[in-house]
Amino acid sequence: MNKIVLTIATLALMTLFTSAYYSTPADSRIGYKAPALILGNNNGLSPLQQHRGENVLLTFWSSSDAQSRIDNMKYDRLSRQATAAYNHVSVNLDRSSSVYNSIVALDSLDRSACIGTSLDEQDAIIKSWRLDEGYHSFLLDASGTVVAVDPDAAMLAKLK
Repeated sequence: MNKIVLTIATLALMTLFTSAYYSTPADSRIGYKAPALILGNNNGLSPLQQHRGENVLLTFWSSSDAQSRIDNMKYDRLSRQATAAYNHVSVNLDRSSSVYNSIVALDSLDRSACIGTSLDEQDAIIKSWRLDEGYHSFLLDASGTVVAVDPDAAMLAKLK
């Protein structure tokens, strides 16, 4: 009987401490911890984990969405400036990898910052980042919290 009570008490404490640790839900809205970005092509590390502790500008775009493509080109150019105090991660949501590769070359994008996604990954990304009504860019601070959506050049220039 004592073993059962001890086991239940231990499980209850583990649940309490685990839920307290993860108290802030992940969400793509300003002020929330950014959702996970898990992609199969990064040796197990997500692009956000690779830049942990740094500011990140995360851009979602597609060649079929002209505004997101233009914004991605703009952010790509800004991130190449020596004064940029953030890392740009460009996530493409095109359904065709050949279209994605052609656009990266055509737009002269920094290939090291660009990530193509699979169809399975795209559905999860669209859902978790709330992109079903359009693609956006998210500025994440060093702790992984969303501090801005679609930031302008002036806001990015103010980063330290």
